[in-house]
Amino acid sequence: MTTSPSVVQAPLRLRYLSHFGAVSATALLLALSAQTALAQQTSQIALGADAAATAGDTGTERSEREDARLLRSDDPNRIETVVVTANKRSESAQKVPTAISVVSGVSLERNEIRSAADVVRFIPNASAATTESRSRPRWFIRGVGSNDPATNVVNPVGVYIDEVYLNSPFFQAFPTFDLDRVEVLRGPQGTLYGKNTVGGAINYLSRKPTFAPSGYLRAGLGNFESSNVQGAVSGPILGEKLAARLSIYKDQRGGIATNEVTGGKDFGKADDEAARLQFLYRPNEDLDVLVSAHARTFDGTPIARYIEPAKPDNATFAGISVPYDDYGNAPTDAPDIGASNVDGSTRINSQGASASVNWTPGRYSFTSITAFENGRQISISDGDFTPFEGSRSYTLVRSSQISQEFRLTSPRDDRFNWIVGAHLFSEKFNSDAATGTIATTAYLDPTTQGQRWRHTYYQDVTYDQQTDSYALFGSGTFQFTPKFSLTAGLRYTSEKRDAEINILNGPGEAVTRRSNTTDPASAELPGKPIITFTNTDEWWLRSSVSSTQPYAPFTASPSKTWNRWTWDVTPQYKFNDDVLAYAKVARGFRSGTFQASATAANQFDPDGIAPEDLISYEGGVKSDWYDHRLRVNVSAFYYDYKSIQVLVQGVPVVTAGTTSFAARLISATGWSKGLEVEASARPIPALRFDAALAWLRTEYTDDFIPNNPNTGAFFGKGNEFTRAPHFSATLGAEYTVPVSWGVVTLGTDWSYRTAQWFTVNAQQDDPTKVDYRVSQYQRQKDYALGNARIGIASADGDLELQFYVRNLTDKTYKILTFGTQQGARQTTYGDPRTYGVTLSKKF
Repeated sequence: MTTSPSVVQAPLRLRYLSHFGAVSATALLLALSAQTALAQQTSQIALGADAAATAGDTGTERSEREDARLLRSDDPNRIETVVVTANKRSESAQKVPTAISVVSGVSLERNEIRSAADVVRFIPNASAATTESRSRPRWFIRGVGSNDPATNVVNPVGVYIDEVYLNSPFFQAFPTFDLDRVEVLRGPQGTLYGKNTVGGAINYLSRKPTFAPSGYLRAGLGNFESSNVQGAVSGPILGEKLAARLSIYKDQRGGIATNEVTGGKDFGKADDEAARLQFLYRPNEDLDVLVSAHARTFDGTPIARYIEPAKPDNATFAGISVPYDDYGNAPTDAPDIGASNVDGSTRINSQGASASVNWTPGRYSFTSITAFENGRQISISDGDFTPFEGSRSYTLVRSSQISQEFRLTSPRDDRFNWIVGAHLFSEKFNSDAATGTIATTAYLDPTTQGQRWRHTYYQDVTYDQQTDSYALFGSGTFQFTPKFSLTAGLRYTSEKRDAEINILNGPGEAVTRRSNTTDPASAELPGKPIITFTNTDEWWLRSSVSSTQPYAPFTASPSKTWNRWTWDVTPQYKFNDDVLAYAKVARGFRSGTFQASATAANQFDPDGIAPEDLISYEGGVKSDWYDHRLRVNVSAFYYDYKSIQVLVQGVPVVTAGTTSFAARLISATGWSKGLEVEASARPIPALRFDAALAWLRTEYTDDFIPNNPNTGAFFGKGNEFTRAPHFSATLGAEYTVPVSWGVVTLGTDWSYRTAQWFTVNAQQDDPTKVDYRVSQYQRQKDYALGNARIGIASADGDLELQFYVRNLTDKTYKILTFGTQQGARQTTYGDPRTYGVTLSKKF
């Protein structure tokens, strides 16, 4: 097996990022040296500014003073004040009348969180499994999410980087480095955030350039040949007018599982590199302009999938396990040993830039955010994950988006304060997904020992999509009394999608692949051509394939426009400065779509899938107790969920009298309800506890899954949403021990989840039922994960050495399962125990 081309070309991409960083760093360091004294004077002047400056958004500099005032009011013996911009204004998270969780940048570093998806480990009722290397997290909040692997899928949880919406999920597993904080809003955010936030919104906020010289460097080593380096340098460029910040990141990891075909640790390799450069221009206190550019390259190998051979799930066999799959492959020693005869790789390149302008010439603030994002991903993988040439896959995804947002905001301290705005978005997206069997292989039927053949096969699906949308929105808050206020918001969104799909081999595999009982030497049958690959190194190209009979292509060019009003109404009551109660009714929507994952003409619906609509009813209380040594936030919710875009595996499809089973996107109706408790306590200055507890129930309320194409029977009513455990909890503790030369910190956190389903159609708990075994296989039972760390820091906190362990007990747990058509089921597992040491230096 040859070395992955992604590994060979990694030094070239590293040089690209290195040149980008080296030029910027040289200029920045020279400026830092020249401007240190001036910046220190500037910092002292800023610290001496009037702490009673007007609160709210009356200028970026004044907003920063308000943030500083809130933070300076903190006592190290208390639970800290967290300043957020969830409502497009700077305010304490405890004053925001919605369910919001915040993870600080310091917490991300101390807990060795390096991927965007890992942030949700601290968030109640949330998960984000990354089942395909560091790409496409499966975001779920309160049971709302998507398991659809289609290239054009848009998740119902919105992901934002510095207030810029990132549309394609394939580029959302970005590294988390040099961040100020992450804000996670649970529930529909249809007014200020807009489309595709029916589950919630996650905003990753970078640390901004400073006019005082500062920076840090972190470097670490760990098991599986892992290493990590990240750092930042910040300071003035032109006195008090222009500052810059350069942030860099590089993370490497060797394989975590052995490939029995090659004998090497081929699965789970990662090489992630990223850089971000920001410039902050502030000519006066009323205007600031922030320009940011970022780039990322990732090279890795697939996460292993492991087979469990089994009989069909019917009344005769009831899905019983067997020693071998249809091709004679036995299961490996999962999760340590897997199998693949394909040199798999994943390569991601993404770049972006944004310009944010905040101008406050008087009482009102104007904000403009202009952004561009571009990404490209190529993935090559084994389809059956065995030594056998069963199938292999190739996927190319490209996305290029431009967005523009304008906002006008009134002062927060007005009795009636408001925000109005407009949002424009355009994305050009295209994908190319190929599936092939590049050689005919003989095998024996495991049951009859009869001679069988897996014949060559090829299919290619290209999909192009243009998305254009605009939105107008407004939100206002009226303070009836000093204690009671009411917020109401409204947004109108219009989105148009123009798509073009081209399926080479439109009838699909069930119709055109030669039968496994057909001798390769026998004459071909009409509609079942003999496929030959003229270039197996690039087998996915249509030019690399020849066919004895022309493939029948399928093409369609649908176009749809969807319009929606979304809104929210939120009364809130402040019992005192430390206790806030609120209620919220909100509507959100997720864009309609076309099924780009269709592999046959009869799987593609040119009318598309209708948009999702969700109405949320929520109430909550936010409170601080015992002189801010205890914080308890509680929220309860009920969702009325319509037109849910559900991916259903194994849907029977009849083509030319032949029944095959395929994944289909189907609309459904259901509800979700739950209770969440977040608490933090500091009983003594050296000890802190954190907890996030969540209860969740979900249910589909109609029969929407086709059971038999001949009778028209449906089922699914009463089934639960996927990845929706009934109870989940995270408990953390940190204890600080002062010593003569510094501080020793001991920290640990433990999470627990009850059982969850991975598919909507196999959810059987009755052992007497036909699909009981497959249901239990496609389910993760309850499990717990633990993490621990020990930090040793200098007295001033500038130097720290940390030892850490993740998945302390080396727990084996599933993050994805599904059935296949090779007489086996497949499973992907979460990461094993990882550990390492990190050294940090601030300056």
